[in-house]
Amino acid sequence: MEQDPSWIDVMDADDLWIGEMAAVESVLGPLLMINIDGAVHAYENRCPHRGGRLSDGEFANGVIVCPNHRWEFCALSGRGINPTGQQLNPHRVRIVGGRILVASPQS
Repeated sequence: MEQDPSWIDVMDADDLWIGEMAAVESVLGPLLMINIDGAVHAYENRCPHRGGRLSDGEFANGVIVCPNHRWEFCALSGRGINPTGQQLNPHRVRIVGGRILVASPQS
């Protein structure tokens, strides 16, 4: 049975509009927050290729593009589009009282 994770408050939900991405610093490290049609997704703000800050890249049509070498990732799943076989490090998200909370990893 999975334990209930600790939830970390990372930002106000009103600060992340639909279709936007934002970088936030948290006790979990740098996070990339993305609002897709009202559903918020969180990933480690680092490309698995060379560690580039994904928040410095582009986000359009559900695709995150790394600024360094143009690697592309699906914003819904974090899976690599180009190249395939890559995966962003996701974090579970919930919104409570207008605040975006991110689950801390369990050891």
